[in-house]
Amino acid sequence: MTAPRHIGLLTPYLSGVTGLGSGIGVHFRHLADGLVAAGHRVTCLVPFEHTPASLPSDLPFQVVAAVARPSPLLPVAGRLSWQFHQWFMLRARHRAAALAAASCPGVEFWETTSSDSPALDLLRLARRAPVLTRVSTTASQLRLTNSGAPNWIARQKEHWETRAVRTSDALVTHTPGHRAELAREFGLDPARVLLVPHGIPLPPRPAPRPDTPAPRLLYVGRLEHRKGIDLLLAALPTALAAHPRATADLVGTDAGSHWEKQWLAHAPVELRPRVRFRGSLPDAELARAYAEADVFVAPSRYESFGLIFVEAMSHALPVVALAAPGALDLVEQGITGLLTPPEDAPSLGAALAGLLNDAALRRRLGAAGRAVAEARYSRDALVAASLAAYASVATTRA
Repeated sequence: MTAPRHIGLLTPYLSGVTGLGSGIGVHFRHLADGLVAAGHRVTCLVPFEHTPASLPSDLPFQVVAAVARPSPLLPVAGRLSWQFHQWFMLRARHRAAALAAASCPGVEFWETTSSDSPALDLLRLARRAPVLTRVSTTASQLRLTNSGAPNWIARQKEHWETRAVRTSDALVTHTPGHRAELAREFGLDPARVLLVPHGIPLPPRPAPRPDTPAPRLLYVGRLEHRKGIDLLLAALPTALAAHPRATADLVGTDAGSHWEKQWLAHAPVELRPRVRFRGSLPDAELARAYAEADVFVAPSRYESFGLIFVEAMSHALPVVALAAPGALDLVEQGITGLLTPPEDAPSLGAALAGLLNDAALRRRLGAAGRAVAEARYSRDALVAASLAAYASVATTRA
């Protein structure tokens, strides 16, 4: 599909607009920027609970704010239960998204996300452009991997997501492993799910990292159970004790500084100052953190894709991860990184210690990772694969 197209992206998360740095928001921002760079017109439809005070003025694409008009019962629901309040707000967002999408002239395809099911009401409209839904971590997977209780609103989100998945014109996800999981969860024919890996703007190819007397580990991601932060903190004493000057930077939100407090309370006293909890960083500082690191670690118990692994490989960093969904599709054992058994903190610590003490291995794994990122996960590759998916959807509906 080479002629310019008008693509609509319907997402509650859009990096640089909603302020949420989730993987979904990063994906849609890279896709929007890449489509515009390839000569296409892009409208990003973003549901908001309240009219935003302002939107960035330098965006290369149009942003339409779909403002939810909640039910008059919302205050009553809020007094009764947080779950009722959230239900009313999500339904209001669904309706607002459908109304806004219906008033966006000329959109030929909609790509959306299954997260929070923003296209639920749009899919019911008789006259609309085709809708392709990207399914990342599902509501059920998110609940289970964070050990969440199946409360009423969680079950409702899962129900809405199932309806959106089953009524979309087409589905897309990013790895063969996740496609197989979706087929099992939703009872789908795997052939119905298209594969379009995430892609990112690649940074300039870095020079080989020199030997350093003080190698640095880097973790990027929310500090939560699903991301394996408990395993990492249990492994760090082994890793840091193996090298007298090694340090670790942990980048990501830590609600209530919970995990930082755990480290300071339980880690060996002499190792405590060698770990920095840096919180969420702006893009420029995050890029600097990647550039200054020597080893990347992210022991996620589950990732539907694992954009952080691609980001690390793009910076020519060796990756240490668990042999778990997400990493298994992206990290090649002994080639671009090291995979350790799930729930095995001692093995994770040993793998990190080995890399901290082997600069030649770090450089070899990092160079291979950069080559993989260039070949498979660039923004240009994302755009080309997305356009092919839209063309496939159009052919199917014709």
